[in-house]
Amino acid sequence: MKFRTSFNVFFLGLVMLFQLSAQELLTVEFVDHSTQQSIANQLGFFGIQVEPTSGVDAYKITYTTRGSDMLPDTASGLMLLPDNITGSLPMVCYQHGTTNGRSDVPSNLDGGYELGLIFASVGMVVAAPDYLGMGDSRGFHPYVHAATEASAAVDMLYAVWQYLEENDLERDDEFFITGYSQGGHATMAVHKLIQEQYSTDFPVTASLPMSGPYDVSGVMRDLALQDEEYFYPSFLVYATLGAKAILPDIYNDISEVFKSEFLEVIRPFEATGEGLGAMNLQILEILENQFGASVPKFIFRDSFLTAFETNPDHPLNQYMKSNDLYNWVPNVPVRMLYCPTDDQVPYLNSIVADSVMNANGAEDVEAVDVSGGIMHSHTTCILPAINDGIPWLLNFLDGPISATVEINGESFEVGIFPNPAIDFFQVDPGSLKVDRLEMFSLDGKRLLLSGPFDGPATFDVPDNSSGIHILRLWIEGHYVTEKIVFGR
Repeated sequence: MKFRTSFNVFFLGLVMLFQLSAQELLTVEFVDHSTQQSIANQLGFFGIQVEPTSGVDAYKITYTTRGSDMLPDTASGLMLLPDNITGSLPMVCYQHGTTNGRSDVPSNLDGGYELGLIFASVGMVVAAPDYLGMGDSRGFHPYVHAATEASAAVDMLYAVWQYLEENDLERDDEFFITGYSQGGHATMAVHKLIQEQYSTDFPVTASLPMSGPYDVSGVMRDLALQDEEYFYPSFLVYATLGAKAILPDIYNDISEVFKSEFLEVIRPFEATGEGLGAMNLQILEILENQFGASVPKFIFRDSFLTAFETNPDHPLNQYMKSNDLYNWVPNVPVRMLYCPTDDQVPYLNSIVADSVMNANGAEDVEAVDVSGGIMHSHTTCILPAINDGIPWLLNFLDGPISATVEINGESFEVGIFPNPAIDFFQVDPGSLKVDRLEMFSLDGKRLLLSGPFDGPATFDVPDNSSGIHILRLWIEGHYVTEKIVFGR
């Protein structure tokens, strides 16, 4: 097997080129309109607890970027806009999860674009890149490759910004990044690159990576080499083929990497980038019939596997390490949502990232179990992640809260601000008297008890508090409950 000896120099140069890529908006094509009612119906059907405030217009855009071969390329993605724009627009960069192939992408109204639709339906502009090697861009998709995930997204963000400016639409200062599964990994990659190089143009408000493989060289490598069964071996094939898209000399032919029994199954996917699900089923059948169990490492040739297992300087080991995304320090709130019984992406990815980031000094980073004690699979974990994660992000948009109290048929407003609150918050009951104020964390722990007061009152944000909290105000025999966000 032929390996490039100057791997480290090559990779560092590659990352620099990706990060210096230039962009230009090329085309904008209207592709769909969803009414507010149709979105509400879909959300209700799936049990998603978000109330849309507008319909959504969907546009496929193309833009210039650098391909995985470092040469100029044309990439594609989906831009989503609310259909009743009245002011400046918050922005969301949405990263899709692993799909069945290069055409299964947001710009084709596929690839799980519906999550982006939710954000647009509550008044946000959404940029959903297809990734390199997918949609309209050239080559094979470098699966779970941090540098290209990030570069494609940043260039699309500039393209969307160009469209907004050309159409006299205004961005506001709120900018979010989110995604599930591979999209969780991409979310972390985009956030890291923007924080390091593009924070002036896209200052991140908060980031929501969900169920992503952040520890590629640790947790995910262990998964590939374990003796236990794993029923998604196609992910390992995808990642290995994707490595060659970045490092052409990592091997000459897949016959050097995979056992002969699997070559006829893998080659069509290598050639087209389509049919990931079908390839997975075929690989599982071969593993069961010829090797007795669905142990993923059985797909690799013995010589390749031995070198990969024993040599830390093996090019694939170095490549995997370059795609780890936990050893950095986000400077804004990050919530990594996960389910402990995830059968595709082990939850330990989130635990490792939480541990390392906090040890490095992150102020508001937390891995959160959203399972509610239910044994969710990777697929079914999506719903609790959405229902926990989207309200958390949207609370950063709320601004001052106006709580309404009904007393003897008359409505009174109580102001609660700022929201989010960093060091303090204020409650202004106007002409009313607050008999008691209580504040609780989401797990029900009471953090504050105060009152009575009959004018504006200021309260310190409790130490080590971040995220969503619940305020309960007792006012003249009535009470009102509102949410407030701590941290930024």
